[in-house]
Amino acid sequence: MKKGFIILIAIVVFSCLFIGCGTNSKDKASIRGYVTEIIISDTTANILVEGKIEEDTQFDKASVSINSDTVIKKDGVNGKLGVSDIKKGDKVEVVFTGAVAESYPVQGTAKSIRILK
Repeated sequence: MKKGFIILIAIVVFSCLFIGCGTNSKDKASIRGYVTEIIISDTTANILVEGKIEEDTQFDKASVSINSDTVIKKDGVNGKLGVSDIKKGDKVEVVFTGAVAESYPVQGTAKSIRILK
């Protein structure tokens, strides 16, 4: 009985790890707002985004790190975009990846950034 219970727990845990425990495959926006600051150095790129918490967003202000894995898209534009395509005043939608530092503003790494029209 005890051995069967342990096996059942192990199956549930591994299922959650590999299936995602029913998480939505579509990423939800962490923040939607305007770029108020852009900081680019030799090794890093960061933008400060300020907006309002909406029904489908979590934060109103965020310091967003951009790395080589970050996908940058723009409505109506095909092709690969880079950090230089993001301008101060652009309205953007950011999806974070990994842990987010719960400071204010929050700090996280962008999985994707969509520049909105």
